[in-house]
Amino acid sequence: MNGLINWAALERRYRKMPFANLGEEAQKKQWDGFADMYDGMAKLEKEFTRNQVDQMRLSAEDSVVDIGCGPGRLSVPVAKKVKSVTAVDVSDEMLARCLKNARHEGIENITPLNFNWLAEDAVEKIGKHDIAIASRSVGFSDLVKINHVARKYVYILGWANAPSLREIQLDFLAGIAPEKTPYDPLARMFGYNMMFNMVYDMGANPNIVIVDDGFERDYVSREQAYEDLRFVGDIPPEYEEQYRRNVDRYLTPKRDGGFKLLRKTKTFVMWWRSDEVNR
Repeated sequence: MNGLINWAALERRYRKMPFANLGEEAQKKQWDGFADMYDGMAKLEKEFTRNQVDQMRLSAEDSVVDIGCGPGRLSVPVAKKVKSVTAVDVSDEMLARCLKNARHEGIENITPLNFNWLAEDAVEKIGKHDIAIASRSVGFSDLVKINHVARKYVYILGWANAPSLREIQLDFLAGIAPEKTPYDPLARMFGYNMMFNMVYDMGANPNIVIVDDGFERDYVSREQAYEDLRFVGDIPPEYEEQYRRNVDRYLTPKRDGGFKLLRKTKTFVMWWRSDEVNR
């Protein structure tokens, strides 16, 4: 069904898909290089990730596919609630961390699939699953396509007009790495509302909830925080003091001693029944 506004065209114009325009090998190289950082950030987000998983209608009989799974931020906690998870990613390094994190949690029902979602035969290769998930990933690129791999529900997760993982990561590297993109005052006009309207025009009745999100950890000392957070990026020796000042901005002393890191943000969880979409 076509709406009065071509939301898909607006989505293509304003939605940024990192590295999606690169060839497959170049994509692999780029995402492999980010694996350590994303894994570290996912661990900081672990407690808040539960807020997102709690919004999902999951059962012990469900099969799930996680498109662009990264280090398993969602694959691992979701696997605890369902029959099986297929974790799809173009990056070998991301999948390696996903499986390592699964083993650490005693999870054995995750199957890795090293494959490019942008490939023409992706739907055929991945097959049908009860539930399809795409969180801040290339799965956003084609909502009709992801609907084709879901029997029951599709879940899309992203930043809800709030700081992204990348923005928060770069705050730790302020004055060291390239500066983050300045805030766009028009960003709210081209946020998750576009995907919501796209799904509506596809014939489904989308649901959406905004949940509190964030990155947090407790440390016994500032030194422990400095060492723990080095995964955020390369820190040349001459920038060590700048890095420490950056970290200090986000450490709050605790009453019982030590320090707390807390960077707050918000995430949207959008879902719809796949059988509602016009075929």
